[in-house]
Amino acid sequence: MTIPPSHPTTLFGWPRDARQGGGAAVAVVGVPSDYGNAYVSGGRQGPAAIRGASLGLDVPMDAGTDHGDIVVDDGVDWPGIVARTQDAVLTRHLAGDIPLVIGGDHAVSYGAIAAIASRTPIDIVWFDAHTDFCPWDVGLPHNHKQVLRRVATVPGVDRILVVGHRGMTYFDESTQDPRLDVVPVDGGIAGLPHAWLRPGAPVYVSVDIDALDPNIAPGTGHPVPGGLTIADVVGCIQVIAAQRQIVGFDLTEVNPLLDHDGMTARAAATILAHVTVLVAAQARAGGDPFLHRCQGAYA
Repeated sequence: MTIPPSHPTTLFGWPRDARQGGGAAVAVVGVPSDYGNAYVSGGRQGPAAIRGASLGLDVPMDAGTDHGDIVVDDGVDWPGIVARTQDAVLTRHLAGDIPLVIGGDHAVSYGAIAAIASRTPIDIVWFDAHTDFCPWDVGLPHNHKQVLRRVATVPGVDRILVVGHRGMTYFDESTQDPRLDVVPVDGGIAGLPHAWLRPGAPVYVSVDIDALDPNIAPGTGHPVPGGLTIADVVGCIQVIAAQRQIVGFDLTEVNPLLDHDGMTARAAATILAHVTVLVAAQARAGGDPFLHRCQGAYA
């Protein structure tokens, strides 16, 4: 695995070297790829835009380290991108870190989830305007429209919760898997299924920025009116994290080429600021003993 220091800035100004992080909880891995979005390019610039927008936000400097970006070669290199993402995230997970992936289009989440689920049984919380459960031809590379259907096939992934769904689909995608719970955008925290508010498997949190309303986050490939607020997203994550441990998270689909005055990148950085503080607090509290057993099981 090679992660070059390709950006002059790091998320929140965090150190690049884990030794300087002094036991930091969160480990950033950037994936500057938009090969999973066949219609709108520009998401590959998302990691740099989010890092730039994060500078100056009030986040503890000892909460995380930024390990740079994975290598994304020119041309369609999906198998390589997925493999390198999976390797980078697995390395951080086995080191006891909480991986944070910044994309890139939403298809990059597959590699991160597959890495963690290979060692730790997890549930998935998926903030998105769409369910991402479109039909998937096994013979073709996956993309961001069916990435969650592919995630559902990963051993170790159990229940999946989609929050913020309001996108138009060809059919009712919410009925495509019995492990899938879908909370529509007007469901809010009150609409969270009760099972998600009880202690259970650790969770991986994935945020597609199009879960937010386009008035807040216009810079994304497939915006849908009537979305969530930043407070809605952060509030839901806080409620679930009160019972479950977050073992990894990502934020995807920020497209600087479609943004207005950097407002989408700032919205993304603001969400990450809240979640990283929450994750760091969980780590300082000792985390979940079940998780530690799983992480050490194959090390």
